[in-house]
Amino acid sequence: MTAAEEAKQLDSVTDRVKETEIDASKAQQAMSALSSANKEEDSKAAALASVAVSKEDVALIVSELEVTEEEAERCLREVAATAEEGKMLEAALRKLVTSQ
Repeated sequence: MTAAEEAKQLDSVTDRVKETEIDASKAQQAMSALSSANKEEDSKAAALASVAVSKEDVALIVSELEVTEEEAERCLREVAATAEEGKMLEAALRKLVTSQ
């Protein structure tokens, strides 16, 4: 086999990757979609952070269900909007038990 044939054969093996051009408008749309998703998550996190939770409730959930304090607080904050008055702990316990 000659050197030219070897080079041609090597090129045929290594030329499998096709070069693609990135469409700038599609890339910009994807970046803006990610940005808006991050803004929505930030606003949701800020709304949840404004909800006050009882340290006793957090301690009870942590001791009984063996979850972290952060998970217990997040769950209490998430159910605060939908739970009846005085039933926030019960709603959080139900959510944690059924979701695991």
